[in-house]
Amino acid sequence: MEIEGYEVPEDLYYTDDHYWARVEDDGKVRVGIDAFGGTAVGTIEFIDLPMEDDEFEAGDAFGSMESAKWVGGLTMPVSGTVIEVNEDIEDDPGLMAEDPYGDGWLILVEPSNLEEDLKKLNHGDKLRSWFEEDIASR
Repeated sequence: MEIEGYEVPEDLYYTDDHYWARVEDDGKVRVGIDAFGGTAVGTIEFIDLPMEDDEFEAGDAFGSMESAKWVGGLTMPVSGTVIEVNEDIEDDPGLMAEDPYGDGWLILVEPSNLEEDLKKLNHGDKLRSWFEEDIASR
C-alpha cells in the first residue's frame, strides 16, 4: 500500500521507528529500514552493521547510521542471531533509500522468539493508522 507518498508493503512487520522484518519461507527474518525511515534523516553517509553470529534481543541497537543531520542506532525488530550482513549497504548506504525492501536490506536473522516478537510489531490492520499518526507527529 502507499501511505503519504511512501511505499508500505503490507506483508512486513514494522517497529515504531520504521525498521521492517520480513519472515522468509525458511523462517529466517530479513531486516531493513522502510521507505520513510531511509529518507527522513537525509542522505545516509555511513552505516555500521553487526558481525555474523552476533545475538540481539528485540529492541536492542544492532548497529548505527549517520547522515549530515542525524546519528542514531538501528533497532532490532526481533530477537535472534545475525546470520548474514548485507555488505553492499556498507559500501553504498544509498541503497536503503533507493530500494528499501529489496537490495537495501540490512541483516538476515535466525529468530529465537519470533511468534512473541511479531505480536509487538505494527502489521495488518493497524499499519495505516500507525504510519499516518507517526508522520503527522514529526
